[in-house]
This record gives sequence, C-alpha cells and structure tokens, in this order.
Amino acid sequence: MRVLIVEDNLDIQANIAEYLEEDYSLDFAYSGDQGLELAVGGSYDVIVLDVMLPGRDGLEVCAAYRCAAGLQAPIIMLTARDTIDDKEAGFEAGADDYLVKPFSLRELKMRIDALARRPKSRNAPRLAFGSVALDVSDQSIQSLAGTAPLHEKEARIFALLLEAAPEVVSTADISYALWGEEPPESGALRTHIYNLRKALSGLGVQDILQTVRGKGYALKDKP
Repeated sequence: MRVLIVEDNLDIQANIAEYLEEDYSLDFAYSGDQGLELAVGGSYDVIVLDVMLPGRDGLEVCAAYRCAAGLQAPIIMLTARDTIDDKEAGFEAGADDYLVKPFSLRELKMRIDALARRPKSRNAPRLAFGSVALDVSDQSIQSLAGTAPLHEKEARIFALLLEAAPEVVSTADISYALWGEEPPESGALRTHIYNLRKALSGLGVQDILQTVRGKGYALKDKP
C-alpha cells in the first residue's frame, strides 16, 4: 500500500515513519506545493494531509487535488483545529476523514486501513446516467429540459449516485462521504436529498432518484 504523508513537522514525520514504514510504502512532502505535485503525479492508496503547511495550506491542496487528479485517493486531514467549522471546511474541501492533533499513531493506522478498503473514485468533468448529467466543474444538473445549479453537498451526493448507478448507495456511505465519522443531526442528509429532488423536479426528472427502503438511494431509469 502506498501512502503519501504531507506534513512539515519533522518530529511528526519521524514518528509516523517509524510506526508505519513496516506496513506501507511511504512518501513524504514538506510543503503544500510539493504535496500536491506528488499527489497528482503519483498513485497513492491514501493521502495523509496536514492543514497548516508552508505555501498552500492543506485545504487548498485538498481542493486542488480533487479537481486535478484522475483516480482519486482518499484523504485524511491532520490538524490541531478541532471546531465543527474547521472540520466542515475540511470535508467541503474534499477530505474523507479528519484526525485532530495530538493523535494516536495506532488510530492513524486504523483509519488508513479503513479508507484503503474503500474503492477509489475517478474524477471526471461530466457524469451522466440516462437523460441527466452532472457538470462537475460548475456543480449543475443537465437534462433535456435545461440546467439547475446544486449546492456543494447535493452535488457530491448526485456524483456518488451517478458513479454507482443503477446500484444503490447506502445511507452510511453517503453520510461518510459528506461528513466522515462525525455526521450532524440525523435530518441533515434527508434535507440534502430533498434539495436534490427539488432540483431534479424543476427539470422534470425527479422520479430518477429513488429511495430504497432500509438501504439507501439509487438512480433508476424507471420509478
């Protein structure tokens, strides 16, 4: 397994290397720019990314990687910032998990292993199923009836459904993609699904998004 560690603290780098080097092939970057170059140019199974970095910070690196990379590796953000707003900013930039400093090296390894089991996604400028598509660059739904803009989280949900269609995407997987292991109150996902359905309804294709009771959501050609 190949893991990229983007961290400018040499002591933390040394501790991570000592603990993980027997199990993984590790590459290290000291700055945001160097980390982004390695991340886009390499083929990594997991990226561990510090937020406070010289040059580009971790949020900028994460967002740029999500736009530039073809096959997308999951990202764990490392940071001393532990407020909900800080975590939300990390997930909105495209992070898959969030670990607050100081952290247990054993827990870091557990999280790396868990993320590595998830299939990688492929970045594409346009995702389509049936008569609808998502323009990833401007986060808008496209159909024969026109276009409709989406907010960031509804766009991420729609992208997950399009990539899996017509298979079901579980509620747990959608929640994890949006918020990692610390989801908000239970009604938040339902609100985003409602907003996505409303956008689809405006284009006359609301029936394509179906709830699969007890499992999750899927895009289907027919209701």
